[in-house]
Parts: sequence; structure tokens; C-alpha cells
Amino acid sequence: MREHLKQTQRIVIKVGTSILTSSQGRISQECLERLGRNVLQVLKMKKQAAVVSSGAIAYGMETCGYKRRPKHLAELQACAAIGQGRLMHAYEQFFSRKQVVTAQLLLTRDGLETPDRFLAARNTFKELFKMGALPIVNENDTVATEEISFGDNDILSVHVAHLIHADLLIIMSDVNGFFLKDGSRLRQVSSRDEIDQNLVKHLKDTKKETTVGGMRAKLEAAKVAMRLGVSLMIVNGHEEAVIQKALKGEDVGTLFVADKNPRRASLGLERK
Repeated sequence: MREHLKQTQRIVIKVGTSILTSSQGRISQECLERLGRNVLQVLKMKKQAAVVSSGAIAYGMETCGYKRRPKHLAELQACAAIGQGRLMHAYEQFFSRKQVVTAQLLLTRDGLETPDRFLAARNTFKELFKMGALPIVNENDTVATEEISFGDNDILSVHVAHLIHADLLIIMSDVNGFFLKDGSRLRQVSSRDEIDQNLVKHLKDTKKETTVGGMRAKLEAAKVAMRLGVSLMIVNGHEEAVIQKALKGEDVGTLFVADKNPRRASLGLERK
């Protein structure tokens, strides 16, 4: 059923704040290094990868001694301004030890809906892949208003996957996929209609003090991804080698299969 995942060549990996933090909600070097190992395994499989990472606000909160996520937008943006450099520095430190060059791209969802910015971002990704660099995309939280409040980068990661013609978007969650009320894991969703008709009633979101979004946001992201022709997987980002397992076709997480007749732009982004 998942044999086709072995053929994927370009993957977007979306990292939520919960993947970078401990169970106590604090930034964790152990968690970041586990994530790094997951990404490195993708590169060792000779695949191209881009990371869409949350976490700037959490880094800023920890630096400033916040215990709870601020409620006011200006405070959130200030925390992001403080934490953005620290987040990127943490990635750069890990990957530089593995001889992987990282590149930071600050994007906003509305920016990707502007043709000139869309094309500029596309060309930047194209050159970075040619150079063998690892693009790390951060929501530009210091100026953004929508994702910072509602999506925790889930929808942004879909737009990035669409932008670069990714074969697969993997959302690193703190659960093993989408679970039904009876406790069973849903392995595959083949239709967008199934999300609205059957899955929404099984939602039971919980939120942490440093994060936004939740499973509802991920379902909305899945619907958009499927419509745009990008398959999406929700996997447990705290599991070692989970991306490698997914790309080998193993039974992990929940797979949302892209529409057969997607609505997607012609980006002309060749894989070279």
C-alpha cells in the first residue's frame, strides 16, 4: 500500500514546537538532535529535504523567562524576534558537525500568495538544492499575524511543499498519527471528503503552553495538501528513525493520499 513512498525524491519535513521541547515544555537539545538524525537519514537516502520549523517563540519565551505563551500579538512577535536567531543557531550547530550546510528562509503564507515573492522563493530553493544545502524555513513571526495565532506552520508547510513540487510532506507530531475515538490509529485517508464526513468527529485536541494548532489544524492542512497534489503524513516526531521508516513504506503514522487530479500551479522546478 505504501510502496510508492520509496520513490519519493523531495520531502518537506514540518517540525512543530512540541518536537523541539521536553514534556515540561522546555527547549530540549536531546529532542533537537533526534530530529537532526531523522533529517540526516533522509539526506543519506539521496533525497532532497526542506525543513519547516516552528520554535522561535518557544526559544524567545525561554530566554525571557515566560512560563506561559503570551496572549498579545506584539509580545509573541517580540519573543519570536529574540528566539529566531537562537533557533537557527541550534540547527546550524548540529548540522555543521555533520558537514551539512543549512540555509534559513523566512517566509509568510501571504507572501507565497504574491506572484513575485512566490517566484523569488522558488528560485532560491532551486539554487539551494543545486548546492546541496538544507533549507530551513521559519515562519517570519516578527511580521506575521495569521500563522502565529492559529496554525503553528501547518498550512505554511503545505504551501512550501506545493512551491517546490515536493512528493511528500511529513508533519512531525507528538502522536503516532490520527487516532479514532476507539483508540485505533487510522493508517490511510484516500479522500478529502473522508476528513469532513468521518474524521472531524474524532478530534480531541489538547494544547500546550508554548504551542498553537493541534490535530484540527493538521487535518485542515491535509485537505489543502491533498487538493494541491501533495501527499501528507502525520508521524511521531519523538520516534527515532521515523522518517526513514515512512520512506521505506513501513506502517507508521497516518498517510493522506494526494488527489489524482490535483489543482496545482506549474512551477517548473526541476529536480537536479
